Amino acid sequence: MAIQNLLSLNFLVPFVAAKLDFSRAIRGLRGMPRRLLLVGHKLPAGNLAVNLLVTVSTESDAVLRFGEGSQLVAMWRAAKANADYGLTIDCLAIATAGGAAAAQTTLALTNTAGPTAGLLQNGEVPIYIGGVRVAVPVTTTDTQATVATKLINAVNALVQLPVTAAATANPNEVRLTCKWGGPSGNDVDVRNLYFFDDRMPQGLSITTPAMTGGSGNADLTPMVTAMAGYRATEIVCPFTDSTTMALLEAEMAARWAATNMQDGQVVNCVRGTEGALTTWFAARNSPHVHTIAVTKDATNPWETAAMAGARIESMALIDPAVPHTGQPLAGYRGPSAGNHWTVDQMNNLLVMGGSPLAIAPDYSGSLLRMVTNYDQTVTGAPDRSMAELCWIKTMSYYRWYHVTEFQTKYSGFKVAQYQTEPIVGQEIMTVDLVEEIMLGLYQTFIDAGLCQNMAFYRDTLAVEIDGANGKVRIRDEPVLVTQHYQTEITSFVVAGAV
Repeated sequence: MAIQNLLSLNFLVPFVAAKLDFSRAIRGLRGMPRRLLLVGHKLPAGNLAVNLLVTVSTESDAVLRFGEGSQLVAMWRAAKANADYGLTIDCLAIATAGGAAAAQTTLALTNTAGPTAGLLQNGEVPIYIGGVRVAVPVTTTDTQATVATKLINAVNALVQLPVTAAATANPNEVRLTCKWGGPSGNDVDVRNLYFFDDRMPQGLSITTPAMTGGSGNADLTPMVTAMAGYRATEIVCPFTDSTTMALLEAEMAARWAATNMQDGQVVNCVRGTEGALTTWFAARNSPHVHTIAVTKDATNPWETAAMAGARIESMALIDPAVPHTGQPLAGYRGPSAGNHWTVDQMNNLLVMGGSPLAIAPDYSGSLLRMVTNYDQTVTGAPDRSMAELCWIKTMSYYRWYHVTEFQTKYSGFKVAQYQTEPIVGQEIMTVDLVEEIMLGLYQTFIDAGLCQNMAFYRDTLAVEIDGANGKVRIRDEPVLVTQHYQTEITSFVVAGAV
């Protein structure tokens, strides 16, 4: 068999040339580089400037760069707790809007024995902030004012909380203020009791109005600029206003284009009633965004999104086609008993493009079924072709694998439009060679449990050589291995002898 020359035939000086070619060194599947990007607010204590991409691998680095109690540090902790080894976590701090207002709420304590009287019994007073329990011991010598002071001190002692506490003109009140400005602070959950065995001392009660007043949407345009030439396969973004969503949807659509291929997906979390969420989903239709839909849970939505993003991308590192059903979200605190979605509500959300969670009796949560925001064509016809996240993840990997296969192994080949038989020793792209490559790759995907039906794939594979323009054109129809979500069993019962 002929072997390609390494030296010109006109080079006559005695010489030894040895070429090392690693283009075929790796056999079988290659792992696609995957990165999780967390986008959120930092605090002034963080020493990293905004709009800079940085890889964060340790908790101490996260605190140093973004400030303890910041949105980004909380997101990093949530993601790290749910990330497998091998998943890189990047972060990008976004500035709060100029003049943004911070969300607040004022807790009020009431002692039935009287505002200056001691409590009727010893015990403890708990409150929950973003799912974190803050409890102070109290005795019958305490008044409602001294209990309020204890709570203020306890909240401020937990520097990882997203709020600070302060007194007001009324001694029985505790004012909580989000550490950053903007509407995301309105989603910090504040409540008095959570678990079924939480108890207040007799005669003492606390009102816990929802956080409110946070305003001033952040501008994510600098994020898009900072991501030029950078690819994150899963992006966690806590901002869900229409302007931000339109910006992200347009950017991700551009990255999925055939001439860009820096594709990834955005994950976020929205909390509210069924009516509020279906209204939000009605305005969204991107196959590149998937949204966790929650109600009455205790965990901050940006942390829930970070948990989900880390679990989803950790699974994709191993197998992008495995369904996400049953994957636990470590650290998540869901709605208390009787406050979760009903089955009908969960189904309505899934149809609309939302992904509810499964809630266990201990209020922990796990992924149920991940769908994208896509539910209809541009003309308004119902369409689920890009609704399943596993399909999107699988095809992202499929495209990357095929593109890099040609880039690493077949760069520098010639093309022969009319050549049917390979010329020994020549690196020439022919129709037969391209078909052989594509069928070999497809068999690799079949063996990995990602694709199926080789006969159909072979019959529908089309290859053209455009010699004049130095192009190879391929059209294929991969048949994906899909996900098992439902089982139907019909039993015909026979009683007695047959």
